[in-house]
Amino acid sequence: MTVDIIVQRGTGDHPGEDIIDPLISEISVALSRGQVEIDKVAKGIPVTLSVRFRSGIRTGQLIEVVDSLQGAAWRGKITGVEHGVEGPVLLSTLQVVRYD
Repeated sequence: MTVDIIVQRGTGDHPGEDIIDPLISEISVALSRGQVEIDKVAKGIPVTLSVRFRSGIRTGQLIEVVDSLQGAAWRGKITGVEHGVEGPVLLSTLQVVRYD
């Protein structure tokens, strides 16, 4: 079975090399490989976010952040997670690479 997909970030105006690998036989694997290849060449901006605790947050997840102060949304990849307590509030500090 041959899997043929296009993985795109943003406007998709900077195409990369085709990936030909006979071991990629499922769409989920192809999507993951495509994201890894994009991440290797993408110029990301490191951002630290302090958010209320949410279970299930883990490194490698792609997130969308809605910035209410700037009125814009952006996407990034979580590269680090720390949990802590500040008074009665549980917080998570996220290290995120922001991709514009």
